[in-house]
Amino acid sequence: MRELRCIIFENVEIIRAITGHRRRTGKPLPPGQLGKLKISTSPEIVVTLELLPDDGHSLFIPSSGAELAAALIAYCIDLRVPMPASAQKALTVLDGHIALKITKV
Repeated sequence: MRELRCIIFENVEIIRAITGHRRRTGKPLPPGQLGKLKISTSPEIVVTLELLPDDGHSLFIPSSGAELAAALIAYCIDLRVPMPASAQKALTVLDGHIALKITKV
């Protein structure tokens, strides 16, 4: 028997997760205002943050794969959401939102 849990993230939570993860790993976002968040799914899930620096030229910062998963997992841990270490974790998209699938064997 296996257990499956999905945590679905709102866009603001994804932004917080990515910015927090980048800060913790020594790669903070450059100064500027955050613009839109874009989610693409082909061939893999990629979240792209638009950053609007003061010079007026937009920067697009992608996050995907292990980096995106690590950011979302760390965000959950920060919020004290139970995250079993031994469970399999995978990213998916549900109804246009990023979700973290947690499968406990």
